[in-house]
Amino acid sequence: MKRAAVLLTLLCMLTVTASASYVPENVVSENRDGRQLIVKTYTLPPDADPGELVEAPFDLEGFTYHHLETVKQEQPYEDTKIQTEVITLETDTDDLSAILEQLASVVEYSADGYSGKLTLDHTTLQTQAAGYTTKYYTISDTKQFPGLDRNDPSYIPATTVKNGTTLSLSNLSWAVTGTGLADDTLVPTSYTATATYTATGSRKVATGYVTTANYVGEVTAEGIQSIVYTVTYLGEPVEVIEEFDPLRVVLPVGLLLLVGVAGVVCLLLCFRPNARIYAMNTRGIAYKKLGQQRISVRDPKLDLTRLKEYPAGAASVELTSKLAHKLSGRIITIQLFGGSRTHLVDPNDGNESYWFAIEEE
Repeated sequence: MKRAAVLLTLLCMLTVTASASYVPENVVSENRDGRQLIVKTYTLPPDADPGELVEAPFDLEGFTYHHLETVKQEQPYEDTKIQTEVITLETDTDDLSAILEQLASVVEYSADGYSGKLTLDHTTLQTQAAGYTTKYYTISDTKQFPGLDRNDPSYIPATTVKNGTTLSLSNLSWAVTGTGLADDTLVPTSYTATATYTATGSRKVATGYVTTANYVGEVTAEGIQSIVYTVTYLGEPVEVIEEFDPLRVVLPVGLLLLVGVAGVVCLLLCFRPNARIYAMNTRGIAYKKLGQQRISVRDPKLDLTRLKEYPAGAASVELTSKLAHKLSGRIITIQLFGGSRTHLVDPNDGNESYWFAIEEE
């Protein structure tokens, strides 16, 4: 059991070293039909390049592994929802039957990855005037005044009222309706006046009409949510070649080199990164390494704006168990383009790495 755990740890280390862009979800070492295999499983976005998953040949526990095959399995998705679209129609009339003739009973919908057919909901039709203008017209009335003894305009009223509107006298004509003799001369004795009254009226009329109507229906979005890649490596036994031990000849030089290398290693250990930053997919799984930084115990800070590739969404940070133990109960400040965030490190007394997520607000 202990050997299997060590092997899994070595496989993960090889993955980070040889294929630094992505982290496998699962790593299995097995002997299948007499062949020694290592199988790594990745879940990537549809637009990711699977070619980056293939690692260069590597040695592990007496075997040299070479890429054997990559199997692709698409993970489809389907989502359905009720969509309502509001259609606006301009007409010259507010007659419902005329408006319905101009509205389609069914329309096609396609937006944001969703598509389907929407049906007109007649109960949602609303029509109102788009605007108003003033129209003027003439109001007229004719009155007759019979039995007048002379054609005197003063007998005729200057105004009259029709339907509440005052009309003014605009024309007056006379007709003789009776005659008589005066000194053997036939003269008019009676007149009838015909008076025409007019006025200008106005009213507001609509310049046009605007109708709104709802189209409702079920729309569906389909596509590939992610792709699972299974990358298999075939192992061949490593041939062990016995070599001459040069230490017998150059032991003093070797000791000097060893001291120098030890100094360099100590220097690298003091400044090597102790925090790794990963991008997370929609399932909350770290799938792509974006970079690594060193966090100081004295002043714990991370600056994601220094990364060559800034996370498009949520990010995940992995701390070494040693660092997490030292920072237990302390706050790490994370600098983002949108501001800064903080994280309180939980107690971590075990040997496992410490993970926490960062999300843009």
